[in-house]
Amino acid sequence: MSSWCGWHTDHGSLTGLTCGMFLKDGVQVACPDRAAGLYVKTRNDETVKVVFGEDEIAYQIGETTEILSGGYLHATPHCVRAPSGKGVSGLERSTFALFMQPDWGENLKFPEKMHIHKELIPSNSTLTFGEYTEKLLDKYYHLKT
Repeated sequence: MSSWCGWHTDHGSLTGLTCGMFLKDGVQVACPDRAAGLYVKTRNDETVKVVFGEDEIAYQIGETTEILSGGYLHATPHCVRAPSGKGVSGLERSTFALFMQPDWGENLKFPEKMHIHKELIPSNSTLTFGEYTEKLLDKYYHLKT
């Protein structure tokens, strides 16, 4: 899937999202490709397009909520599919994402059965949210090399 933002989960607790707004040359336009937009994966690994209106807010569960719930809730894998076809050259998409997270020093007790970042975090370990964040930033951006 051609994407503006590849598959990932947010590492915070909860993300609030406004619906995508499409712009061309600074002017709001309708998206010329109905398949473009936000997609999520369900627990059954189905890919579903998320559709909500201009006056609505969508929420996604983040990794920290998964950890704090002991794995009962799962972080929402998501991506943003880019439009294709005629009229997409120069098209931009804008949205507002509000990332909510615990305090930097909040302790996170990692559940025994983790399906995210198993290579970084041993099960049944405890890290602060800040330590967890730094491990992820290093994983993705190699900040401690």
